[in-house]
Amino acid sequence: MIRIFLIGDFWNRQPLAYAPIRDRLSSKIDIVDDPRDAQLALFSHPHDLATHARTLTYLVAANPRLRPVLLSEEPFWDTCWSPDPFTKYQICSAGPAPFGYAVLNHATSTIYDTTDIPYFLLTDPRYIGRYRPLFDRNAGFSASDWLDRWRKAAWDAAFVAERRDEARHAPIFATQGVWGLSGVRGRITNDCKGAKILRSGRGWDVDTRRADLPNWHADKLARLDLKCRYVSGLENTHQTNYVTEKIFDAFAVGGVPLYIAAKSHAVTRYVGEGSWINLAAHLPRKDAPKVQPFDADTTISADLARAYVGTQNHLAQLFANRARIEDEIDRLSTRLYDALHHLASADFSEELSFTAPAAQQA
Repeated sequence: MIRIFLIGDFWNRQPLAYAPIRDRLSSKIDIVDDPRDAQLALFSHPHDLATHARTLTYLVAANPRLRPVLLSEEPFWDTCWSPDPFTKYQICSAGPAPFGYAVLNHATSTIYDTTDIPYFLLTDPRYIGRYRPLFDRNAGFSASDWLDRWRKAAWDAAFVAERRDEARHAPIFATQGVWGLSGVRGRITNDCKGAKILRSGRGWDVDTRRADLPNWHADKLARLDLKCRYVSGLENTHQTNYVTEKIFDAFAVGGVPLYIAAKSHAVTRYVGEGSWINLAAHLPRKDAPKVQPFDADTTISADLARAYVGTQNHLAQLFANRARIEDEIDRLSTRLYDALHHLASADFSEELSFTAPAAQQA
């Protein structure tokens, strides 16, 4: 039994906060109220480390067995606010005395390396519950059906995401194949050609965050369903193993997804290739030629439509297979437990003595 004390303002945004994962580990992990009884002090955002460094210093001093752990589910947070998102063992010097801590994220662990379904869709059964009837319906359409629907679509392209233009939201770690995509996504959204382009979200047409809606995901699906030729699935961050709901939303509502994925990106493991538009040419690189804006009036080929039918059939079968979904959650939970168990029983001292310098942006 691993005893864990949760600390920080983002405690509800980490794997153990979600019932499907937490329930599987209920006999192996105990969330305790007293840090003196804990083996791990778990926080979820780099902000938590800065905000609670003083408290963590005192907790570690009072309980030498306590190992602080940053368990992050979000590369956007890691790359925009962490001094080093790629080193597993680090030292915090923001408090009264330095202390060591471990980092478990997409880059430093295998926790999020799922096989069939990305992590985010496993955190709440309502995601797959919403997808299932949509993909069942979509699987009944032929390539010619889709081509006809796209020709008659109410929107040439739909972009539903918050606008973020700040430089800090667009870090570049080219060596690690990691890019903040907020700036790129904003430019693609703003410059997209077409007579009927939907640009929606905070900073575009509203001042409120989409996440503040009572049910932002269901609202998005209902708003776009069978109304769009292209739908943006562009992420906040390009990281090899990071895929969220966005590209699945595009497929679910019957649009051709716009996505950015360099070679070996996990998205091809989940939805294959050929049925979506890869805008990887827009990734910021030194001396890269200027890329023309995406043209949503572009005619969709019959080859893409046939590949699209194959992807829709695959997703319909995947999300109807409850055993496969449960197996994916089981595997993820096991990897999470193994990673936490290692930290609860390991001695950080040797690892910390070889902590690498903070990662440098390109």
